[in-house]
Amino acid sequence: MKCPSCLSIGPKLHCEAIGAGPEPLLFLHGFAASSVTWEEISPYFPLDRFRLYLLDLKGSGKSDKPRDNAYSPEDQANLVLNAIEGLGIRNITMIGHSLGGGIALLAWHKGKATCRSALISRLVLIDAAAYPQRFPRFFQWLRKPILGWLLLRLLPLRSMVRYNLRHVYHDPEQVTEARVARYMGCFRGAGTVAAIIATARQVDSLRSIPDHGQIDVPTLIIWGRYDRVIRLQSGERLHAEIPGSRLVVMDCGHNPHEEEAAASAAAIIGFIN
Repeated sequence: MKCPSCLSIGPKLHCEAIGAGPEPLLFLHGFAASSVTWEEISPYFPLDRFRLYLLDLKGSGKSDKPRDNAYSPEDQANLVLNAIEGLGIRNITMIGHSLGGGIALLAWHKGKATCRSALISRLVLIDAAAYPQRFPRFFQWLRKPILGWLLLRLLPLRSMVRYNLRHVYHDPEQVTEARVARYMGCFRGAGTVAAIIATARQVDSLRSIPDHGQIDVPTLIIWGRYDRVIRLQSGERLHAEIPGSRLVVMDCGHNPHEEEAAASAAAIIGFIN
């Protein structure tokens, strides 16, 4: 079963629901991406057991891209909680990658602070942005006035995407033409450039994430051993701080759900079991 829908609390967020199983999984993509990042891992989840909700965050994919400058991780976390309520589901397993992992952490903390703890029953954090850190070079460029606009408007899109994927993946052979074409689509569409730049400039609010030691739901942490965007040390620190968490390290880069899709899905399903 596959049905797209738009959630209309505040900006409209596009969400694609796949499967008819009783176990709900909500997927949050990373920076300058969209729900297409889950295309390789989603087929590994049996659709008679799971129902996958592939959400485009505000400013991404088919979701709204208003010029309201409200693109901080906190803004996104509030919208994610509203989206879960709009979908009418509870006890969801929230799966977040990179910036989406940081948003998942914030959503859990905000849910607990607003008496909505029942919405999220598990966390899966994939190379998550959990701590303040030095940003990758391209990300730093996007945050600079004028330069960010020039980069996204003037650089050949295919070359820019290929350059970034070569930094993200561990194995250069993983940078296939199909993946380049997929991520090129994440930079197209009215309002997309403004949304990407606004997100880059506001990501500093991740510094306000509360103490991870407060997290009291089962948590799986998946990390690429050779991640150059968010180093493995962050995953190990997150594992040490979240009580009872499980850490799975894979021989890949920043995107285990693409580079090691089958193994990542198996780790998530085993964790839920």
